[in-house]
Amino acid sequence: MGNFWLVVAAMSALSVVFILWPLWRQSKSQQADSLTSTEDRKGVVLDLFNEHLQALESQLASGELDQSQFDQLKKELELSLLEDIAEAENQGQGTSRWGLYLAAALLPLAAAGFYWQHGSIEDVKILDLREAYFQQTDAVSGQQDLDELIASLESRLEKKPDNVGNRYLLARSYMQKNDYVKAVGAYMYIAQHNEEVPPNILGELAQAVFLASGNRVTPEVQSLAEKALAKNPDETTSLGLMGIAEFERQDYGQAIQYWERAVQALGASTPAARSLLAGIERARALSVESGQAPLVLRQPGQSSPADSESSDSQSRSLTVKVSLSDKVTASPGDTVFIYARAWQGARVPLAIQRFTVANLPAEITLDESMAMAPNMTINSVPKLEVVARISKTGEPVPQSGDWQGSYGPVVLAELNGPLTLSVDQQIP
Repeated sequence: MGNFWLVVAAMSALSVVFILWPLWRQSKSQQADSLTSTEDRKGVVLDLFNEHLQALESQLASGELDQSQFDQLKKELELSLLEDIAEAENQGQGTSRWGLYLAAALLPLAAAGFYWQHGSIEDVKILDLREAYFQQTDAVSGQQDLDELIASLESRLEKKPDNVGNRYLLARSYMQKNDYVKAVGAYMYIAQHNEEVPPNILGELAQAVFLASGNRVTPEVQSLAEKALAKNPDETTSLGLMGIAEFERQDYGQAIQYWERAVQALGASTPAARSLLAGIERARALSVESGQAPLVLRQPGQSSPADSESSDSQSRSLTVKVSLSDKVTASPGDTVFIYARAWQGARVPLAIQRFTVANLPAEITLDESMAMAPNMTINSVPKLEVVARISKTGEPVPQSGDWQGSYGPVVLAELNGPLTLSVDQQIP
């Protein structure tokens, strides 16, 4: 805010100088010219006075005027001379410019007062408060800044309720304060007062209704999410909510598809994507338990179903022999994830299986039936990376202390048999 007023003061000073400098230069020039012109006018008046006086003296000498007449006319001529000299001096002084100087001084003050009453100084203050909140690292101070930001937005919107930017910022601020009911009201105002509502607004409104309803996917939540996805199929908030809806209906395959699309749009390295990946792994585990998806787990020496398939079918599957290095410290009940993902691409698994350390060593088959989305299979990318990881916590996201092994790049069409993969590296 201080910087704003410094800029205003500098611009006002510059405008005053811009007006006064030419006036001052012109005034100095006119003063010099005025001295010369005043003397010239006085000379003309004196010359005329002398001519008239000589004429009167000639008339007196010739007898045309007597002495009393001469004295009277001479006195009138002298009075006229005084008047003409005064008029010549007044003309040389020119017009006073004090009015212009006064206007130049008052104009910035008047402009500042008008802006204070009708301008957007409160919007500038709101931007400063928003910046202060996002830069705050202390939780208590951050909450205070958030409360001050909300109060300023509420006050500003009472004067200008149709400012969509401030209304949206208020809705987001309510969400950050976990005041979901007020957030719904703010988002609803935007939706009701705009003919074309952006899909992200619909998605965030659906999320606010979801949270205000106690984390329940109500019909209203689903309707809003579907409208957002109709406008933008990659609207991530709506994809997440639709995945939750399908998960609650125990349709884990559909839930995985929605969440996979959201991960692709967000980028696998983002915090939101990591949370979705955990949900995807949970959905896969539940789908296996409920019999909705196959889980292929064979001990060494067992024949692979892919061995009896045609060469075309073999190109759609990947067989991996997984073993543990002697240096690995793991409990029999620790979770083992083995999955294939794009080589040097998105880190999202294209096929994944889950079992325990007690099952190792084992021979695992990954195929298209384990895809998390129809268009994201092990055959949808030219090269693969195969990863086996042991997680003590059972979380799908890699954590410090986990053991893993990886192999790549792998081209499915070039494989002549199973891959051998050893778990021998600990994540720092």
